[in-house]
Amino acid sequence: MHLFNASSLINENGIKELLGIANNPEKLRTRLIEIKKMLLKAYNLRAYNVPEDFSTTSFIIATNHLTDSDAPLIISCHYELMHQFNDTHPELFVFAKENCFNGVSIPIELAPILEFENVYGVDRNSFGGSMAAIKTAQKWFIEGEKPKHYLIFPQGTIYDINKDSIEDIERGAFWLARLLDIPVLPAFIEQAVEGAENRLVFGKPIFIPKGCRDFDDYKKIWLGRIIEAQNELGTLTGIPAREAVLDEEHQKRKRFKPI
Repeated sequence: MHLFNASSLINENGIKELLGIANNPEKLRTRLIEIKKMLLKAYNLRAYNVPEDFSTTSFIIATNHLTDSDAPLIISCHYELMHQFNDTHPELFVFAKENCFNGVSIPIELAPILEFENVYGVDRNSFGGSMAAIKTAQKWFIEGEKPKHYLIFPQGTIYDINKDSIEDIERGAFWLARLLDIPVLPAFIEQAVEGAENRLVFGKPIFIPKGCRDFDDYKKIWLGRIIEAQNELGTLTGIPAREAVLDEEHQKRKRFKPI
């Protein structure tokens, strides 16, 4: 079980192969599509309650966060859902912690690949860093055809959603939704385990009014809809969501960690 680190499919030989074709966009795109299909197969990921207008509407996909495999799996699932409607690389902008670019969560050699996949590192400890990410995301949205989707983890780090509170939820997803006038799409992803069936469940979209200044009410709504989606797994499949297993490091929220 690879609960907290990236998938075992990411290995030294695979990294060397990707870097060898990093300067050839077409070959790189083809290989990344193959890897996405391999990930979906290795984790047997299934998506439920996909909105009927998913392929025609811009959304900010806001999910819980339980493993470092969450983003690669959701990126892969997004490709699977969208490529039949968009023959080019599907439009997805991914907000990631800076650790993805300094080798803590993902090997540092893969930074060029993250950039190719439109993964943007965010300095969560800096207001200026957060605003820079929002501005970059806004510019990306304005340019080019729609729909466009975002992936963001409002919890900001690996944590059990059932123990969350609104104080622990970042406001970036809601700020961006207000700025771009597109809905937040809650989604619950089961704690990923290789070789087992894993599931992703979408909740009902959340619309943020233009004049909103305090996002606490919408954080509560998001949290409630994530837990609803989690609980719905039992109804949809007959099997409840896998109970979260966290190591000591991930049992604490970042705001409680000593500086």
